[in-house]
Amino acid sequence: MSDAPSLLNFSHPAHPVNRTLTVVKLVVLAVSVAAAVPTARNLYFSWKNDVPFSQVDHRLAQAALLEKNFDCRIAYRSLTTQGNAQVEVGSCSKTGDISIRVKSPDGQVNYEWIAFDQLPKPVSKTASLWDMVVSRAVADEARRGDEPFEVAQDVAVLCQAKSGDNIIRVVQSGGQCTRETVSIFRGSVEKSASVPCDKACPIK
Repeated sequence: MSDAPSLLNFSHPAHPVNRTLTVVKLVVLAVSVAAAVPTARNLYFSWKNDVPFSQVDHRLAQAALLEKNFDCRIAYRSLTTQGNAQVEVGSCSKTGDISIRVKSPDGQVNYEWIAFDQLPKPVSKTASLWDMVVSRAVADEARRGDEPFEVAQDVAVLCQAKSGDNIIRVVQSGGQCTRETVSIFRGSVEKSASVPCDKACPIK
């Protein structure tokens, strides 16, 4: 009679099975929570920054590139079409990443980054990246019809500083300076104001 309980437990190892099921459940729960973390993060960023949920991953990548290239003082070269948006392109000499500054006809300014490792490599070793960008832009504009294009005045970033979730920067174009408040996450200029070039830097 004394061996009955041990034999019963040997034949029906309920406790090990229960422990195994518990471990499996915990693993499944952990995997589910881990999978839900990016979604929860994206929902939070979408709500906080008023950005469509589908664009959150892209905006996070853009914010990372902006932070990566923060110390670069980029000189932008401009290409504009009459009645359309003005596009200015510059690169960071340290990283090779490309910054695109787009000013719409209504004055709204947005920044977009392209990581160097995502750029198509030129066929010719002597071909410059700027030639590739301008040639493609000019070709695209030419296909629109007879709308003329002209090279606009270049834009240079004189100084910049971080302020919370924004970057404050002073840009100069055609002898005029503008102080911009750029959202790190959205990449858009939230505020802009004309400032005297000789007193705009350093940013306080």
